[in-house]
Parts: sequence; C-alpha cells; structure tokens
Amino acid sequence: MPLADEEAARLASLPAWRRDIMKKKLDEERKQEEQRRMEKENEEKSELERLRTLGYDETKLAPWQRQIILKKGDIAKQ
Repeated sequence: MPLADEEAARLASLPAWRRDIMKKKLDEERKQEEQRRMEKENEEKSELERLRTLGYDETKLAPWQRQIILKKGDIAKQ
C-alpha cells in the first residue's frame, strides 16, 4: 500500500479532532523535510559554484578531493 493510502487509512480511524491534529503534524513534517532538501540542494550548488570559481572541473573530482579543495578555500579566506 502506498504511503498516502496508509496515512489516509490511519487518519480515518481517528476522531475528527485528533485527525486534524495529525494532519497538521504530518504537513509540518513534510514542510520541514522539503526545507531541508532545498537547503541541501542550495549548499551543493554553492559548493559547485565555488569549485568552478577556483578553476576546478567538479566532474573530474572525487568527493574527498572536493572536500579538501573547499576546506583549503575556507582557510584561505580567513
């Protein structure tokens, strides 16, 4: 059963007042998850942009190389 159907079945068995509270809670959790996802995407985009401005091709770098380069860039700024 898909997640939405499962939630609907669970909510249907609750009293109306409790259902409203649960719906608000689930909606808030979804909003928070979406916010975290957007923050992560923005952070990745800014890291890629920093790599490009430093003159590196991010497609040819391993994740550990990216981290080292970005840390060196942070240290150089200070």
